[in-house]
Amino acid sequence: MSGDLVVLDGTVRARTPEWTWALLEPLLPRYGITRVARLTGLDTLGLPVFTAIRPAAHTLSATQGKGATDTLAKISAVMEGIELWHAEQPRTVHTRASARELRLVYPLTALPLRVPCDGRALDEVQLEWTHGTGLTSGHTVEVPLGVLRRQAQPSPWEPDLFRVTSTGLACGNTRAEALLHAMYEVVERDALFADEMAHGTYRTLVDPATVDDLYCLHLLGQLRAAGVSVELAVVDNSFTLPVCLAYLWSPDYPATFAGAGCHLHPGIALARAIAEAAQSRLTCIVGTRDDLPSHNDLFDSDPPHLDGASDRPCAPWNLWPARRELPADLADQAAYVARRITHVTGHEPVALDLSEPAGPVAAVKVICPGTRSRRRRAVPR
Repeated sequence: MSGDLVVLDGTVRARTPEWTWALLEPLLPRYGITRVARLTGLDTLGLPVFTAIRPAAHTLSATQGKGATDTLAKISAVMEGIELWHAEQPRTVHTRASARELRLVYPLTALPLRVPCDGRALDEVQLEWTHGTGLTSGHTVEVPLGVLRRQAQPSPWEPDLFRVTSTGLACGNTRAEALLHAMYEVVERDALFADEMAHGTYRTLVDPATVDDLYCLHLLGQLRAAGVSVELAVVDNSFTLPVCLAYLWSPDYPATFAGAGCHLHPGIALARAIAEAAQSRLTCIVGTRDDLPSHNDLFDSDPPHLDGASDRPCAPWNLWPARRELPADLADQAAYVARRITHVTGHEPVALDLSEPAGPVAAVKVICPGTRSRRRRAVPR
């Protein structure tokens, strides 16, 4: 432990897993979670994956989580459910006005819109607003409630302008931990959007044999033992933060599953990508997630021949220039990432505090004007 950091395999947290679970477990009924189940044994990979079930959810009723241990995976699944619970709660409307009347510090066109709109016309639309906090200035920033409302909470008083996603929605043991998780997700999805628009030219394939992070080596060894082929890549991005991709395929479940991860520490970013790909595979095996359609053609494609069998050369893992010691604490890390986002987009990230007073976790929604995210769930190779 260093400062407020608890360094674990594949992650960094503000509390030990045992402490976090002791705080969360008695409050599961409060968040509508009726069951937490271990899914790991339904696949052959052995990477811990859990699910948390919220039968009365207004969004997803089943959320998945992964981690280096059963406790971490259980916490991950529960935290996903809890963050959605917070997003489903009604928000206070602080004012109703147009962006022009508020003299908004960012253009509304920099937010995720359902359809392209003329900025001048958009500035005249009367909207409901709530208060957020700028993560570099600390100033109060107005945010339209439409970027937070889920489909179960439409407003009868304004047009449905904004595309509402879970991007930037996060829970953590502390506010800094939640902010970091949210901003990493924003950066990861913006990087993948830019890479897809560039037809994959921002990614560099990595030779799995050159990976030297101890936990990633453990994960790759488990996958090899299970007969799984792996493809790894890093994705260059304007934030100069480590963003990694992992693809898995095996003959016993002949479909390609992808995972992505972002973190200041490249090894943690890669571990997140590998674990997410394994979780995606198990999620499809279990088949209980609300938003995953059934695809009859899932197994119709030929094997992708991973493990470096590509017409593009593989680079060594140490190509990433951002290897660095982590800042002293999570608050310093969050401040650094917020500055990187502000530098790239020209707009500071804005945090909406969704936390309950005296609740066991911090819940936030981070809005980053100028960033983008993909509409498709699958990450193409």
